[in-house]
Amino acid sequence: MNILSPVAMPAAPIVRASAIIAAAHQLLAMLERGQRIDNAGLRTAMEIAFEASDASGVWDWKTAYEACECATVLFLRKYGRALFRKADTPAARLSALSKVSGLLPTHTRRSEESQAHQQFSTPVPLGLAAIAAAAIIPRDIVLEPSAGTGLLAILAEISGGSLLLNELAETRADLL
Repeated sequence: MNILSPVAMPAAPIVRASAIIAAAHQLLAMLERGQRIDNAGLRTAMEIAFEASDASGVWDWKTAYEACECATVLFLRKYGRALFRKADTPAARLSALSKVSGLLPTHTRRSEESQAHQQFSTPVPLGLAAIAAAAIIPRDIVLEPSAGTGLLAILAEISGGSLLLNELAETRADLL
């Protein structure tokens, strides 16, 4: 007979979101230095923020990728408007944002929650293409019915749009 029990009880959503944001701030510092975030650096940030390793079951790699996305949102919130002013064409913006995206690890692992909610992260360059196609202006209200960690939304905000966001996953909603 097999008895399955979790290694650790999952953290409550708001506590989980706080830890993800704490990790994101550590990762933001790496992005600001132009430092590539590799698995070792990401693991360290997550272990510090969650005070546990991934082996404990308190966090998984999908959660780590969400911390990277939050770090990207923080980076864009801090530098995005200046970046858009300096890089005033879609091609120039794509080049600049691709450099930032190139510092992030690729998403190679999924969680049960990400599969259940069919969560897929919008790559920043694809988000930029969507924002350029939408031609958002300051009086636009941008509705995002499944906002995830806010990667697409932050680009709309930088472009001058007002945001109305929704997210079904509790932790991701708390990150917004």
